[in-house]
Amino acid sequence: MKVLALPPLGLGVVYLVATAHVRGSEICREMQAAWLEYQIAVWRGEIASSSQVSDAGSASHVGSDHLSDDDHNDVEMTGSGDEYNLGDLGDPTGNEEQDIASEGPGGSPHRMDDKDKDSDDELGGAGNESNDEPEADLENLPYDQSPIPSPAPPSSPASPSAQSDETIHLHEEFDQFGNRIYVQYYEVPTVGEPIRRATNEEMCRGSYSDVGKLSKRENFELAQLLIESGMSAKYRTKLFRLKRFRRSRLPWPNSRALMKDIDKLPHGARWSVQALAIEGDRGVEIVEMWLRDALEIIKRLLRNKRLGKFMQWKAIKKWKNPDMTDQVRDEIYTADWMWEIQAEIQDEYGTIIPIIISSDETKLTTFSGDKKAHPVYLTIGNLPKRLRRRTSKRANVLLGYLPVPKLDCESNKEQRRYHRQNLFHTCMRTMLEPLAEACKTGVEVVCADGNVRRIYPVLAAYIADFIEQCKVACIKQTHCPLCSVDPREKGNLGNAPPQTHNNIIKAIKDHRGEGSARFERLGLYDVNPFWKDFPYLRVDCLMTPDLLHQLHKGVLKDHLTKWITNLIGDQTIDERHATMPEYHGMRHFKNGITRVPQWTSRELKEMAKTLLPLISDMDRRVVAAARALLDFAYLAHSSSLSDAELQAMEELLHTFHANKDTFQELGALKTRDGFHGIPKVHMIQHYVNLIQMLGTPDGYNTETSERLHIDFAKMGYRASNKVNAIKQKAMYIQRLEAIAMHEEYLEEKGNRPAMEVIDGDGREVEDEEWDEWEDAEDVEDLEELGNAEVRLQLAVKLDKFLSNGELRVGGEWQEEPPAEPVEYADQGTQRFHPVPEVVTAKTPTAFTTLANLQTANDAPRLLQCHNPRF
Repeated sequence: MKVLALPPLGLGVVYLVATAHVRGSEICREMQAAWLEYQIAVWRGEIASSSQVSDAGSASHVGSDHLSDDDHNDVEMTGSGDEYNLGDLGDPTGNEEQDIASEGPGGSPHRMDDKDKDSDDELGGAGNESNDEPEADLENLPYDQSPIPSPAPPSSPASPSAQSDETIHLHEEFDQFGNRIYVQYYEVPTVGEPIRRATNEEMCRGSYSDVGKLSKRENFELAQLLIESGMSAKYRTKLFRLKRFRRSRLPWPNSRALMKDIDKLPHGARWSVQALAIEGDRGVEIVEMWLRDALEIIKRLLRNKRLGKFMQWKAIKKWKNPDMTDQVRDEIYTADWMWEIQAEIQDEYGTIIPIIISSDETKLTTFSGDKKAHPVYLTIGNLPKRLRRRTSKRANVLLGYLPVPKLDCESNKEQRRYHRQNLFHTCMRTMLEPLAEACKTGVEVVCADGNVRRIYPVLAAYIADFIEQCKVACIKQTHCPLCSVDPREKGNLGNAPPQTHNNIIKAIKDHRGEGSARFERLGLYDVNPFWKDFPYLRVDCLMTPDLLHQLHKGVLKDHLTKWITNLIGDQTIDERHATMPEYHGMRHFKNGITRVPQWTSRELKEMAKTLLPLISDMDRRVVAAARALLDFAYLAHSSSLSDAELQAMEELLHTFHANKDTFQELGALKTRDGFHGIPKVHMIQHYVNLIQMLGTPDGYNTETSERLHIDFAKMGYRASNKVNAIKQKAMYIQRLEAIAMHEEYLEEKGNRPAMEVIDGDGREVEDEEWDEWEDAEDVEDLEELGNAEVRLQLAVKLDKFLSNGELRVGGEWQEEPPAEPVEYADQGTQRFHPVPEVVTAKTPTAFTTLANLQTANDAPRLLQCHNPRF
């Protein structure tokens, strides 16, 4: 195989000029069309690719009239040092191939120009937010002196150099951290490309109608404030009826008139409701499912102009070196899944839309009541994960609400479990049915760039906790949703066969016939999976890694910390946390960790930073196992991972399993099943394969779902009257979407607000700074309550200081040296001035003025020193 390494691409301006020239020149368009037809024919095998390669260092003049300057810079790398050949200039269409390859495939430039960089900065400078965790030291990985099983061979494909003799074009680029990478694009150049330009009629669909008073920015800002603030209709009407505002002639007389105008705005996909009946031995229970058209949601996401410039339509591979021996994965379109699915779709113009679904049941009430909601969210993998993680960008859309039945109609416990499983899959099948049909033949969709693409919405990933993952896979919680491992062997490293679509469907079908031993062995439920009719589905990589519930809250907090606490005792571990010196950037648990009533995601991450030093004097194998898990967790948090780092993660797992038995030997783990009864310890074995297929786990964290519950479940419930709340929540969300869409429309029209809201350091407030949403009410910090009296005493002393009382607040008295210079002679006689202690309060306790400071310190020139103009 020949690898053609292209030089770094030029500025995006050059790409735009070249694209405009090709579109404006009839000759260039004909040459481009001929080249595309030739490449498609070569890919189909209808004709053979003819190319002539000249000797090293000599330039081929075949078709030189069509070569640009960039084409002469294309070099073919060989295995012999610095020897290069000009590559593949055998025919006129081949020359055109060099031209297009030097700019990047199709209409998707993969180096941002200045305009794109500015747009990226407007979205929060997310280049720095996806690499928050420090890199692990891969050279000092923990190993025990006891023999450790040899690492399993990496499941990534072998180097492409040993697979074929085709020429592969690599584009040299730099990632967001300044590292040099080599990008390989999918071999069929037309995939992800538009099939035609959208017509005027298609572009005008969904255009804005007359919205009346909300077309003015000042009226819209008032409506936006009243709706997003959560003010009730009663108080909105009171506000409109105040005398002060009636004189200013507000555009609406009451809240109802405001709501009527907001409901006229264009909004997201429409809501519909379906009733389902559950028959039990005690009667029938009727439940409601609220949903929206999933395909319509996808169309609106693809047409969103704010998100359109960040869409990635093609599968790519990133390599650390031109030898293509160390692949780098971060997004789903840089991993193996999209590349493999693209090969299965027999459409040279097919565009894959990776569908990412997330769902989670959440409580709506805090102290009393048992109100719950089960929202389902949808997003697409063509968007970068930094945008999907930010709820303000509206890349995650609410698909619907699953019913949460009480099942009082059924007395049998097993039947209730069956009804819950069957209801879940029935509802999810109905929600995703439009996508399953569109994925079979493809559907033409107008995109934000004004082009029409034939998309294939393929179900790629499902983000959920372990209980929800088992429900999606139709298996019992004692089994694994990704592989067919024996439940009695889950705690050990193994090579169990992966779950497959055909095996599960066939086992369920055989069970309904004459019975199936595989059905019992896999621990399946007798229900029809909602993903049964989805083409191109990969069950073995459908469930994504869960950093929050599996790693931090699961393996590290619920298991590793508990084992260590059992070994050294609660009092000892609290004392070690309390005596640990404080350090900037690290949380100091001065009261220990055993009395923390409820952990948040941020606290769990802070605890992991201090866990290893606490056990440095313990058994050598305990330290090795703990360090292996911690290093594994930090590597899993990386925003991008190479094959070498994935191999290091495999070795860390082997280190943990080689030393884990010491916890049982020392009595820290006393359960009957031991490690086989801990599913989260088994689930982390699949992380390496999932990262190879879907990208790094930070793009699929359940913390995003927890944050979405605030906007799409809890806030809507609090704004309702608690009667038929789902209907009111749906209307509440629809109005919020209408306001957000209208705000984007006004900005596109150039009607921007006068001042953007930013925080103190001049940047946009990140949604990721929100901590995990807790169902319980926030509890006042005991440390804050204890320091309140201290702050009050300091405030009293400061008042005495300002009132010419006792001048010594704290610290030492210091004699002022004699003023020798003449210019300081008018400062008066020698005096003593206090050197106060520097006390930083969390909240302001008092304030003073420069005049008071001049009087208290006898410094008449203080104001002049502060501002020379006086």
